[in-house]
Amino acid sequence: MSDTGETAPDADTDASGWWQTDTNDEVATAPKLWRPIAERIGGFDLDPAAGVEPTPIADDRYTKADDGLAQPWYGTVWLNPPFSEKTPWYRRLVKFYNAGDVDRAVAVATVDPSADWFHNWFATADEIVFLDGRDWYLGHGSSPSFSTMLGAWNPTPELSAWFATKGTVAYPATDDAQTTLTDMQPNADDT
Repeated sequence: MSDTGETAPDADTDASGWWQTDTNDEVATAPKLWRPIAERIGGFDLDPAAGVEPTPIADDRYTKADDGLAQPWYGTVWLNPPFSEKTPWYRRLVKFYNAGDVDRAVAVATVDPSADWFHNWFATADEIVFLDGRDWYLGHGSSPSFSTMLGAWNPTPELSAWFATKGTVAYPATDDAQTTLTDMQPNADDT
């Protein structure tokens, strides 16, 4: 309690002013989402889009002032990019993962499988979980108006099992059972 009699904010839940405004669209992830993930993959080495979380998620962090898009990425990465500028962040994650600099990664996104960034970059994840509920962020005491998904590159078996308890899981990198419209056309033998 402070000298004025007010209770001090909890470092894990106070993210005053985090919500998207005209000048800021960074969103702080709730510990109830990132902590269980960190426990199941041995923690995070890097959070390249950090700055609004009241508790650091990774050992190393790049804030807006550090320009995470201009820095090296490595190890196990947690990525919750600015929501208005997702594409360059997911592109960079996939680039460093494919180059072997990033060993494992978990990325947060608003659910939008119609977006180019989803098809070009996010869908390269080994697993995507479409999370149940909407209370995965801090601030304002209410849930956002959008759904959330997580992508995991090289998930541990423990993380995969946890994902299965949190929503609907898809495996886009290994899904060879997709059907195209040309596959659905009857051939001469079918008529």
